[in-house]
Amino acid sequence: MPLPKLDLGLVAQYEYKWHQRKDAPTADNDHPACVVATFKKKSQDDTDPNAEQDQYVVYLPISHTPPSGDEVGIELSDHAKRKAGLGSAPQWLLISECNLDLWPQDLRNLPRQPGRFHYGHLPPSEFRRIRDEFVERYQAKKVLQMRRY
Repeated sequence: MPLPKLDLGLVAQYEYKWHQRKDAPTADNDHPACVVATFKKKSQDDTDPNAEQDQYVVYLPISHTPPSGDEVGIELSDHAKRKAGLGSAPQWLLISECNLDLWPQDLRNLPRQPGRFHYGHLPPSEFRRIRDEFVERYQAKKVLQMRRY
């Protein structure tokens, strides 16, 4: 199965690296993560107008564990979990940290679904609310970032 189309609100299986483990050589394990932003940068020679652009992604982790300490998260509604293809157990999308990575680097297969890398998409209204709260925290410099590229 091909890679999913890179869209905002996409929920993919991703090798998320938690900020609290930033010094660990590898990520802990795979998690659902939401694509909250994308951007492009020219690779290698910035003077060549025809140079290929690398696609970068900002991922927010989704966890069954409620936020604690300095973590800030938004509990996903049942509707959002259903639309995103997630299970019905309580889940939080954390907006206090993110991973920045090259697309499609570190995507992983869904459990028991070889060749499939994504669950689905968050509903647009819930995605916009999450994105807006994330952007507000980001602009206030209250988001811990892990650069993976």
